Amino acid sequence: MGKLLDSGQKLHPRVGVVVTTWSHESGADYARGLVDLFSQTAAGAEVQVVSCPRLLESEGDIAPIQSYLADQQLDAVCLICGNFTLDHVMPLLAQAIRLPALLWALPGREAWGALVAIQQTLFPFKELGLPYKFVTGRLGDARVWARALPFLRACAIVRRLQGLRLGVMGWRAEGMSDVVFDEIALRKTFGVQLVNLGLTRYTRTLQEIPEDEVEVAWREISPSFDTTLLPEKVGRYGARSYLALKRLTAEENLQAVTLECFHDHLGGPCMGFCLMNDQGIPAPCENDVHAAILMAAGQLLSGEPTFHADIVEADYDRNTAVMHHCGNLPLRLASTEPKPALKPIRETVGPGAFGPTIQAWMKAGPVTAINLVGGALGLRVAALEGEILAEKVDLPGSGALMAFPYDLAASLEKMGNAGYGHHFVIVPGHLGVELAEWCALSGVAYLQPEVSSH
Repeated sequence: MGKLLDSGQKLHPRVGVVVTTWSHESGADYARGLVDLFSQTAAGAEVQVVSCPRLLESEGDIAPIQSYLADQQLDAVCLICGNFTLDHVMPLLAQAIRLPALLWALPGREAWGALVAIQQTLFPFKELGLPYKFVTGRLGDARVWARALPFLRACAIVRRLQGLRLGVMGWRAEGMSDVVFDEIALRKTFGVQLVNLGLTRYTRTLQEIPEDEVEVAWREISPSFDTTLLPEKVGRYGARSYLALKRLTAEENLQAVTLECFHDHLGGPCMGFCLMNDQGIPAPCENDVHAAILMAAGQLLSGEPTFHADIVEADYDRNTAVMHHCGNLPLRLASTEPKPALKPIRETVGPGAFGPTIQAWMKAGPVTAINLVGGALGLRVAALEGEILAEKVDLPGSGALMAFPYDLAASLEKMGNAGYGHHFVIVPGHLGVELAEWCALSGVAYLQPEVSSH
């Protein structure tokens, strides 16, 4: 398993399309032509369509259709009735292929009885606990696709997180009870495999990096930053840490990584995390395993890297919050005015603090700030949609000023009373609908305070 997505690459769900029919009913001829017609009308819908040439009419069609779709690496299946269909065959197929289903009901007379058939099959789908999304409308209707795409994108996240290897170095950071994690629950819910590397192995690898490799890496990295205020030995230490993280990632075939930097390694991996996030390897601070999963999901949804941060200051009159962390902000998301700077971390922040932090501000635009926690009460996700403002705030590390078009204090109170935590993954774009669909598919509780309060 390689990187989830290259930066800038968009997620296009891969959807198998199966047309259903009943040859004894009007509209059967239309159903036979629908296999090609659906693909033509879905061309601009941001999905990859795999049309099954065989129609679903009876139980005898299930095995051949299952065989045709088996090796297509599908995220979901779309069942669309070409005309009236005996409804029991649709959940039987969904059970056989074990994929979430988009149930599309055509409303027109040419697809005689199609809406009736879908409405009939919704009952067994729900009773059997099969994952599905019901939509209705004509082929090519952009409004239908707007309702269907968040579900299909969520299906793609579910499949593509399966088998993700997440390197863990250390335990939860000191004083951060809300980042405690349940390895088995994460594997069961998301299919993520935690790879325990340990801080000892990280430290040993750090020491093993040859000085000439550090020299080459520092020469390549430093031009991307303003290094005026950075002692060179601090910059070289950051480059050494980056090379150590890269080596461990390659040795263990990791798609995400996190490290217990707080306190003993504060500042050391900041630059490495910044660069790895840029390269499509989610790398949150402070051994936040949940954040790494969110960063992977956010990268899939947005096609961009993400930023892991805390709310360090809030202005409830303006409904703004200052989001900040030492330096994992990827350069792709950073404003270029002024140029991102490397500065030594304040050594007073804790024992062992040494390394370059990235002083930079996130570019303006729509974002979603997401939190994931999980303990005895189960896994739960909360999301806050807002905008990053161009206004910059004086901070010692990486930051963003986020504005919310609703009562921020009330939203934070609602999150706090539901037991959410302090870390947020900031993802470009407003993604609340997709996140809600992903959580529903994954069996994870979801809270979007500004929506639930309406």
